[in-house]
Amino acid sequence: MIYLDHHAAAPTPEPVRQAMHEAAAAAWANPSSTHAAGRAARQLLETARKDVATSIGAEAADVVLTAGGTEACNLGLRGLARGRSRVVTSQVEHPAVAESVRRLGAEGREVISLRVAGGRPPSGDELAVHLGPNTLVAIQWVNHETGTVFPIHEYAEACREREALLFVDATQALGKVPVDVGALRADAVAIAAVKIGGPAGAGACWVRRGLTLEPVLEGGSQERGRRPGTPDTLSMVGFGAACRLTVRRLAQQAQIARLRDSLENELLQRGAVPNGVAPRTGTVSNLSFRSWKGPLLAAALDLEGICLSTGAACSSGLEEPSAVIGAMYPDEQWRAGSAGRISLGMETTEQDIEAASQAFQRVLAREGDQNLKQISSLGNKT
Repeated sequence: MIYLDHHAAAPTPEPVRQAMHEAAAAAWANPSSTHAAGRAARQLLETARKDVATSIGAEAADVVLTAGGTEACNLGLRGLARGRSRVVTSQVEHPAVAESVRRLGAEGREVISLRVAGGRPPSGDELAVHLGPNTLVAIQWVNHETGTVFPIHEYAEACREREALLFVDATQALGKVPVDVGALRADAVAIAAVKIGGPAGAGACWVRRGLTLEPVLEGGSQERGRRPGTPDTLSMVGFGAACRLTVRRLAQQAQIARLRDSLENELLQRGAVPNGVAPRTGTVSNLSFRSWKGPLLAAALDLEGICLSTGAACSSGLEEPSAVIGAMYPDEQWRAGSAGRISLGMETTEQDIEAASQAFQRVLAREGDQNLKQISSLGNKT
């Protein structure tokens, strides 16, 4: 099996598995308990919090631990929305942000969704015209499908100048671009363990000190009253261990980009059409194939032992075209229906890319629509 779906979930490195194995004997206890078992779990939890904070240039006290990136996005976005009558976002956000914004709109807030035509993110000036003291901006740092890097520092400066709040979805940024919340000066930033090789049930939301963050859950006073519920200490240990490896991930980005470019260039020669624009992370290539439907292409490659996706994993199971690619190219809707996302990580090797290239060559030699029945029948036998 060749795994090329790192933007959905990165494989768990050995240091992360080892850290969780060593912590398992103590992590089961409730870290809010004051007895010895609880204190042992609390120590593990707070060490993990510090590791998470260090990876984003933050103080541990400003990090709220959550049960994944989706909750972190909900908390940061909806938690800052109180008193804000306008929300500004983009048309290509992850469902965790897009659905939260939709809910805020249904509650009566004005929603402005900025276009990302041709995959080009809005500039700081384009954002600035919509800002004011009553505004919350909710926007991603790195697009989850194309890897396009948004000019997040421009957005932060525009927000500061106009007294708007800024929530940043950095779930695809951590480990791919340097993240320093102190230098960024946003108001809340969400990250997720699963994107850097940690457990799926762990995430975090950094909140600028002095801000009031309205909880989105009820039931307890954990996390300084910002996120109720007993935390999954063992998953947080894994998250902390994964965060300690982000320096290694960043150091390998050039090598990952070289492998990505090798496969991408070959597929472009075979008729693939690229989606998104530079600058982008070196970890992902989003391509459309005119003669294929995206899910069908993914299924055909799966039978060849190649794992990739057609969009956000949170939307898997939906037979609809990619909303992100559709928003980027509204006049070329065929792109959205035929898009495939190839995403790499520090575990990807040259041998993986060579095997993937050969698999693509075999699959693309066929016409997608003509092989639907054949591929479906093969899949039923596996």
